Amino acid sequence: MGFVVTVSMLLILLMSVPNPLRAWLQKHQGELALWALLAGVWNFAWHGSQHLGEFWGNAAFISGLLMVFTSMPLLKVDKWPSTLKTMVQTYQTACPKILHYLALFALAICAALYTYTLIQLNLG
Repeated sequence: MGFVVTVSMLLILLMSVPNPLRAWLQKHQGELALWALLAGVWNFAWHGSQHLGEFWGNAAFISGLLMVFTSMPLLKVDKWPSTLKTMVQTYQTACPKILHYLALFALAICAALYTYTLIQLNLG
């Protein structure tokens, strides 16, 4: 599951900052952001919460929360039920930009940690 979470973090970052792939990713942004949100929820609510106190449990909890916070502004909620749509749109308008940028920076650090670890596990 570490690979899925790492890819989800990288997708959030690629959809959030200017880069050459951003135009292509925007065609699928709603679906990719939803999958990244679900991976984040799994990361903090399931794995992270069950392993708090361990290094990777803490990392999963923190990175999962960051994934949820940073994927929310990327969601396309036009066709969602009105209750969920209102919740997401409220967050999208209420979250200060500086907080979002700080969360993206922290997510980039988590993504680097996960990527480095996956490379070490597969090459070592």
